[in-house]
Amino acid sequence: MTTTDNIHRYLDEAFADIPRTPETADLKEEIRGNLQARVAELEANGTTPEAAAAKAITELGDIHELIDSIGENEPAGSPGDTAARLMALNRVRVSPAYVVRTVLLAVLLAGGVTIVTVGSILGGIGIAPAWLVYALPVEAVLSGAFLGLIVGDTLGRETSQHYPTSPGRALGFGLASFAGLIGLGFVAIWFANPLLWLLLTGCVLALASLIAFIALGVTQTNRMKPWVKQLNSTYLIEDRFSQDPASAARFGLYTVVIWVLAFAGFVVLSIVVGFVWSWLALLAGLVVFFLVLARMLFPADSKVTTHKPADSNKN
Repeated sequence: MTTTDNIHRYLDEAFADIPRTPETADLKEEIRGNLQARVAELEANGTTPEAAAAKAITELGDIHELIDSIGENEPAGSPGDTAARLMALNRVRVSPAYVVRTVLLAVLLAGGVTIVTVGSILGGIGIAPAWLVYALPVEAVLSGAFLGLIVGDTLGRETSQHYPTSPGRALGFGLASFAGLIGLGFVAIWFANPLLWLLLTGCVLALASLIAFIALGVTQTNRMKPWVKQLNSTYLIEDRFSQDPASAARFGLYTVVIWVLAFAGFVVLSIVVGFVWSWLALLAGLVVFFLVLARMLFPADSKVTTHKPADSNKN
């Protein structure tokens, strides 16, 4: 029996005791199309046709629950009803193991950030014990590791609306998060233990993290699934960056330059005149960043455009 026959037989049996109405008939065909699309995705990843059909049907869940969850508060055919149907039909089940490890890592991350923050404040005012001050860099590294694991693991998973990020990119985002949190932690610890290597290492790691995030973001492809694109196309208001990728790339380069100069100014001023004035370099970088963002995202001659259905202007 072919994969298509398996899907047809499953739907015929599932809808056998459901009253046939125009709405249920449309839903049946919509489910059929989504199942066939999901089977094609699984087969493209090397799954056998029979296993692909079985997995797609298992992921769909109970037909009766699906029907009961759709259209209870929205009239049939309305945008809300369509969105609810598409979300329910394309939902991806969350792995219990993923939930457990993410919650555990989040708890450890929150504890680590709290220890670094409180320890830096207490050390800065001179009431923290010496052992705590010297242990803070280790805690900052551990917190960065927890954050990196959460980010990399999350981006590498498929969701109802997005395909998973490639392993290499997920690792890149995880490492950027790891470096960024360590950098911020070292800068905070510097107030409790004013060692020059802490400040310099923290600034370098934070800057490297920022550059990595910008590079990964500028080169990121659209992971949105086709059903989400189709749904968004009916009402999405586009900004300049979505219409002009070249402008988005230029903005990414401008951002790198702005924050490289801001962090460099922060380090130089911290060494020369102290922190009393060095933070002004970061404030100036933030102001320039938002001015450039406003100028590029909303140019003076920009026109807001919206997507319309293909036949909306036809007579």
